[in-house]
Amino acid sequence: MIWYTMQPFELMFPEEGNEQSAQNVILYNNVPVLIERMGDETKIVQIMSTDPSHFLLEDCQPGMVLRNF
Repeated sequence: MIWYTMQPFELMFPEEGNEQSAQNVILYNNVPVLIERMGDETKIVQIMSTDPSHFLLEDCQPGMVLRNF
C-alpha cells in the first residue's frame, strides 16, 4: 500500500510505549503548524498548511522558537 501524505512517518506510525509525544499540531497565527516542546522551548517543526502563502510568512518558519507559548 502506498500512502501519499504530507504527514511525517512518525505521525503516521507512532512508536508504542509510555512516552507521551512532545509534538502537537496547533494553529499559530491562523497557520496549522507542527510544534515540538523541549523543556521551556517550543519550536516549529513543520508547516502543515496547503496554502502556499503560509510558507512565505516570516513569523512561522520551521526551526523558529516560539516565545511565551
